[in-house]
Amino acid sequence: MEIIEIVSKLVKPSKPTPPTLCNYNISFFNDIPESVNVPLILYYSTSHKEQKDIQTNIFNHLEISLSKTLTDFYPLAGRYTHHASFIDCRDQGALYIEAKAKFQLSELLGLEQKLKLEMQQDFLPCEVGNGVKTDDPLFNVKVTSFECGGVAIGMCISHKFADMDTFCKFIDNWTTRSREIGNELEFKFEKYSTISSAAHLFPKPDVLANHQLDPTSFEVNNCVMRLFLFKASAIRKLREEVMSDHGNIIRHRPSKVQLIVALLWKAFVDIDRQDGQSKASFVGQAVNLRNIAVSENFYGNFSSFANARIEYNKVINLQVLINLLHDSVNEMKNSYAKALSQFEKDYEVLSKPFLECLENISSKDVNSYLLSSWCRFSFHTADFGWGKPVWKSITNEKIPNSVTMMDDEEGDGVEAWVHLDEKQMCELEKDSNLQAYMDA
Repeated sequence: MEIIEIVSKLVKPSKPTPPTLCNYNISFFNDIPESVNVPLILYYSTSHKEQKDIQTNIFNHLEISLSKTLTDFYPLAGRYTHHASFIDCRDQGALYIEAKAKFQLSELLGLEQKLKLEMQQDFLPCEVGNGVKTDDPLFNVKVTSFECGGVAIGMCISHKFADMDTFCKFIDNWTTRSREIGNELEFKFEKYSTISSAAHLFPKPDVLANHQLDPTSFEVNNCVMRLFLFKASAIRKLREEVMSDHGNIIRHRPSKVQLIVALLWKAFVDIDRQDGQSKASFVGQAVNLRNIAVSENFYGNFSSFANARIEYNKVINLQVLINLLHDSVNEMKNSYAKALSQFEKDYEVLSKPFLECLENISSKDVNSYLLSSWCRFSFHTADFGWGKPVWKSITNEKIPNSVTMMDDEEGDGVEAWVHLDEKQMCELEKDSNLQAYMDA
């Protein structure tokens, strides 16, 4: 299944960025993650297949709307300056690649899962594991057209500028501008708030000097990725079972994400213990901070970790793990709500979850897992003018013990994209407790 790249160029904002905005300072929360790329691929079955020059029309359509979007999100057309921790916004441009697949979208979607997942990197414009260097674009996109008229839009955005919330704001802007093209008399473009850095509220302190979270340092070549599907009916069944066990009372109604995190965590712990390991088990959950204490609509990274740990000699079940996960999120939110509300920011409190996470994933005495939920984010319904995606995916980032969760196609289930080393993955795929709730 061949994919041919036909164009590679730098797309600049449709209007020049004013000189007063050329230096975009990053905040404390942007400085913590290493400058790695976050991948996302959206697949569309378009209705344009009977038009002439369909591929040229789609490519031009997306390039024009991207250029307009970069006017609002001008830092993504700039370059990150490592030594000074700011983005140089002189409209250097975002990388834009056009490609043609010598097969139909249905052929890709019909592949057996392992083969389909192995192809995901081919739809992305760059390697996701590589750190963003000084001259590298902060946003890269590859638009691949299929013989049937379908389209894959593979994007990589730098973690130095964006978390998933900001990534979705960018996609929302781009899709809105894309729908505006060709519908100018009918569609009134929604106004988006001006990009503003949180650096003035959260300047970079010295407390985290030399303590960046760099997931690429944990890359391994034998890491494999698998997709585990949990339908809404299975999640309801799981929730009913854990809440009806009166011997282990759940103190709250667990969310679908919390249930799946607990189910996976228990499977990970079981695998580790079956292998004879006497190590503590740690889970770091990424948590969006925007709805905690600060009302401003921040762009950039504005998230932290809720950390939970269980010692190797403790008896575990799903109820225990669910309560641990729930308590860790509440504890982090409560401490952050107080710290964020103060005029003088308490960086000791703000940095604690990051340092705790770093300490655990660096320890040889702990098996650590990092989990991130992309559920309920708007990219699931991103409409460039052809309706919502028929599928979405990431790629193998070769970072073991990490999980990214998304909504399933219906919206109420969960897709868990799991990264483990090959041996652990084989054991996970045979886990009977996990299989009981998975969609075949």
